[in-house]
Amino acid sequence: MKSLKVQYIVFLFACIISSCTSISTKTYELTTACLNENSPIKIILISDLHSSIFGKEQTLLINKIKDINPDLIIMAGDIFDSKRPATGTYLLLSGICGIAPVYYVTGNHEYWTKNIQTIREELISYGVIILRDEYEIVKINDIEIILAGIEDPEKKKYERQSYDQSKSMEIAFRELDEIQLYKILIAHRPENIEMYKKYSFDLVLSGHTHGGQIRLPPIMNGLYAPDQGLFPKYGGGLYKHEDLTHIISRGITKNHPKFPRIFNPPELVLITIESL
Repeated sequence: MKSLKVQYIVFLFACIISSCTSISTKTYELTTACLNENSPIKIILISDLHSSIFGKEQTLLINKIKDINPDLIIMAGDIFDSKRPATGTYLLLSGICGIAPVYYVTGNHEYWTKNIQTIREELISYGVIILRDEYEIVKINDIEIILAGIEDPEKKKYERQSYDQSKSMEIAFRELDEIQLYKILIAHRPENIEMYKKYSFDLVLSGHTHGGQIRLPPIMNGLYAPDQGLFPKYGGGLYKHEDLTHIISRGITKNHPKFPRIFNPPELVLITIESL
């Protein structure tokens, strides 16, 4: 009898884990007075791919993105992995080329490869726009918005010892206070939200947490996240900080043998922004 119970528990656990290997699409609907009534914006947020592959030649992921037909594709870091081959990343980049403009910021794993310059060159070869503590005015559906991005703090260790993210943000983004457009910041690490709140952004897009790996909704929104530890404050989802909205992708990487995703499937994020 005990043996049957153990087998049942093992089977149940295996089912839970296996259910967290297919892609879930999470949709957030936002409103703003900065857009015209007939000019909604659709944004795909991809974070923490870690070069995972979904379907033959990455077709499952690519087809999901094509079906959504976004206006922007945003990659919030850790699209590459420091240990896995980059095959899954290149398949994705090749498959989404031409669907919509693609904007990217570094995550920690891009730096951990110790090959950051080559990664940048390869991204550019696919038409990806890299935001390195800078912003662009982007025109979508005849509406201009601000799209900004910051480098991962690992830049200080692996590329330039003098790098100070806080100072770099002040130099790059303080002038945005005077610009009356909808402003989006792409920043891999959500735990640094207090620094992002110092600026006039309307929306911050992050990743890094992997959704806390193990979730028990609505009881526990993540067991563990990098740089936050156990029971992270920012595990994944939507957070409000007065006028600032912060959306954290749970990441689209598959299960890791040592760190299974439980009640936490790989997540593709769709954000729609419409007029009030």
